[in-house]
Amino acid sequence: MQFLMKWLRLERPSGAVLHPARTVEVDASAVDTFARCERIIRDVLGGNIDSPRPPRSMEASFGLVNSERLSVFIEPLSPQACRVTIQSRRMASAEPAVKSSYVEALVRALG
Repeated sequence: MQFLMKWLRLERPSGAVLHPARTVEVDASAVDTFARCERIIRDVLGGNIDSPRPPRSMEASFGLVNSERLSVFIEPLSPQACRVTIQSRRMASAEPAVKSSYVEALVRALG
């Protein structure tokens, strides 16, 4: 079976990242963090918030044809702290992207 898997090259290439993601902990309530993420995505990154679900998650799209989408998940850790997970989804491409500039910019802005 291993021979067949290698011969067909079914393993994932080492540099391929299907959904670039980052997790960051923020010293603010989930409600405040949701509002801050929403403001950063709209005003700084120029994205469109497609499906807000306060205060837990939101979906945002970027580009003329929504070529990249961000999913933001906010998990409360305490009344004044939360964990934010940001995941990027893109259209299929022959060149796998290792990082998403939108994910990295949102993490920096929340930092």
